[in-house]
Amino acid sequence: MGLTMPLLENSLKSAPRNSVWHWHGTLGLSVALLGFVVLCGVRVLKKRITYPRTGFVKYRGLAGKPWVVSAIAGAIAIPVTIYSVFLWRHLPFSVMVAVESSMWGLLYAFATKLDRAYRWVALVVMVAGPVAISTLPLDHEWLGGLHVGFLGLTLFVSGVITLYLYLRRTQPAEQEAE
Repeated sequence: MGLTMPLLENSLKSAPRNSVWHWHGTLGLSVALLGFVVLCGVRVLKKRITYPRTGFVKYRGLAGKPWVVSAIAGAIAIPVTIYSVFLWRHLPFSVMVAVESSMWGLLYAFATKLDRAYRWVALVVMVAGPVAISTLPLDHEWLGGLHVGFLGLTLFVSGVITLYLYLRRTQPAEQEAE
């Protein structure tokens, strides 16, 4: 998603006024289509690669009430959004990018537990790269999508390395003789 959104944004900016990119539902449709492709791709990868190697485990549902989790997430998301809007309007672009990439870095550290050396490198690149990009002498319109694309590329490369290491370390279960 991080790689695709800057491309969609650039298409919207550079397209003529009567182009399909200026129709009301085009961006929403594009994002929905991309989300569908990603979800289907994850299911296919799990079915054809992960499950034959490690098996399938069905976990119990979340303990507690789902509305509590939603309320906590909303209580965190609302101040973060207000803070981000404040940064966007009142501070330099590079400061806003630094805060945004730091938030993504925290999420990445939490999700991956930084248990491999390449993940530490990805974390440093994920935090420092967009800040360095935001200081480039480019038009503000280009910089808006460039740092997001860089974050997406970093996440993609980290995922490819993780998949490669997983494939190298695990073997498919042998079929039982009938």
